[in-house]
Amino acid sequence: MRLDYIAKEFGDRIHFLCVYIKEAHPTDGSQSPSNLDDEVLFAQPTTEDERAEVAAVCMLRYNFSFPMVLDDMTDVVGSTYMAMPERLYVLDTAGRVTWKCGLGPHLFDPDGFEAAIKQQIAALAD
Repeated sequence: MRLDYIAKEFGDRIHFLCVYIKEAHPTDGSQSPSNLDDEVLFAQPTTEDERAEVAAVCMLRYNFSFPMVLDDMTDVVGSTYMAMPERLYVLDTAGRVTWKCGLGPHLFDPDGFEAAIKQQIAALAD
């Protein structure tokens, strides 16, 4: 996966983290054709343990080389960062957002993400 490649290339200089937010297309909600094709079929978790189980399946499926953490059940991260269904962010050392892509999957932008990371690394070197 492209994000994992980026993380492996720059992970010695930038911290990468995936935040697992609520299910975008649960079986008990609005299911997407691609989820059906890929057999990504999960009901919306109602407890942190259930969310952790779904996140673990995601980590095993994609074998990310960077850590994943869980949004809490009030979805504070997903709401604060307007991350539903998926989004990429770059933050500076003070925690300020310096770059974000549009909402995925259509505006998901790994190339822009990589360029923003390179810019962040250059800024840190100055």
